[in-house]
Amino acid sequence: MKSAADPLPLGNPPALDHSTPTGATEVAQRLIAFPFTPPDLKLKDNEALSGSKDWFTKHDKNKIDELGGLDFYAATGPESVGVVPKLHNTSAGIEIYELPPTLSKDTFEKTEGPYRPGITKKFSNKRSGKKIAKFKTYPIAQSGLASFYVSRLLGHLVEVPPATYRTMDTQEFEKVGNQARTTGHPECTAAWANLRGWVQSANPKVVLPGGKLVYGSLAQNPRGEESSPEDYWTVGAIRGHSFYRVLSSSSPVANTLNLNDVKSLQDLALALDMTRGVILDSIFRQADRLGNISIEVFQHYITNEGNVTWNDKVSDKDKGEAVSPILPLKRIIYKDNDDGMNWGKDSISVTPILADTHHVDQTIYNRLQWLSGLMQDSEPGSNEKIKDYFVNVVHISGDNYDQMRTSLIKQAASLKSRVDSKDIQLDLDFEGTMKKLYAKQVEAAQAGTSANTTTPPFPNNLTQAPGSQS
Repeated sequence: MKSAADPLPLGNPPALDHSTPTGATEVAQRLIAFPFTPPDLKLKDNEALSGSKDWFTKHDKNKIDELGGLDFYAATGPESVGVVPKLHNTSAGIEIYELPPTLSKDTFEKTEGPYRPGITKKFSNKRSGKKIAKFKTYPIAQSGLASFYVSRLLGHLVEVPPATYRTMDTQEFEKVGNQARTTGHPECTAAWANLRGWVQSANPKVVLPGGKLVYGSLAQNPRGEESSPEDYWTVGAIRGHSFYRVLSSSSPVANTLNLNDVKSLQDLALALDMTRGVILDSIFRQADRLGNISIEVFQHYITNEGNVTWNDKVSDKDKGEAVSPILPLKRIIYKDNDDGMNWGKDSISVTPILADTHHVDQTIYNRLQWLSGLMQDSEPGSNEKIKDYFVNVVHISGDNYDQMRTSLIKQAASLKSRVDSKDIQLDLDFEGTMKKLYAKQVEAAQAGTSANTTTPPFPNNLTQAPGSQS
């Protein structure tokens, strides 16, 4: 595998291989370009990647390559990791840790893998080192994989962490699973018992033909894994936030918020994230969002090219490119997305919020109509090409694709009906508002004059988070 300084081209090769103790070849799917491009998208370097957070990004590609490069079996080296069972909460899975410098792989896995009385808890299980990824298989892996891809297709929604198809040697999986005969949560113990039985019987739901490889999803462990703010868990709590007032009002957003005031940006950002997340969950019939949502502060600024950029950290290079103040704003992150595809459920926890909503952003609306159209052959054979992508690249079943397609088309039609009837307005514009607020600074930078010729609203190019009740 090439180093980060010499990255692999997008999709070439299509997968990364690892040798296993049993002699089987274990695979990790890389990011492959989607066969269609939405009309609003400006791709980067003709590489099917976007320079903005509105599609698949270079970060997504690099993170998936990083996940694919992890070696579950190597005892030493930069790709060696700690492989231990998930013991808390309700679902079964495997957690991947960056090894602490004081412990070898063997010592870490033997001492910190099993249930530890007084340390392993129902809702948490502290271990040494940094948790970097989670491997999950049936029945929850396909939802996590598809949620990542659809989040990017619809405009890079709610910071869904990158996830990719990955396999693991059955002997390694069984070794880890045997450490989970007791867990901190009884439902997790039961889930592990089922999973061990499926692997031992080579059930095709979890084991590939030949019986040597378990398959599933390997996902980045997101920031905020241990913090699920309860004031975002329930419909009632969500309705108590100031950003909800923006969503639920029938008046234009500009009548509810003073868009000439930088303080409006916080409510706009959370309103944008909430509607996008609710739409994504509604498409996937996501049942377990409560406790799998996080609120994190990201640093936002406008570059001298007029682009809105935001990330968790700001480098000196970023500060040099910023022509606006660097604004710390809270954003919504969707953590685990693997309890979706509950196609038989008539309602899910977030549905009332979508019914309350009278404002969405133009991007998710346009992308939904675009993708829904392609799934109905708006271009010759487009649905078959998309299905092939989701079955052979994303690795979900054909039946799950068909159900997802039906749900997405229904969601797009419902949204269009509400927009056409003026029940929903397409005026939730976080980036456009931020660009207007700092248009003079961008104009000055592009004209080659110093942004200091205008009076910046905050000193030293850095400000505190805009005030908000959210």
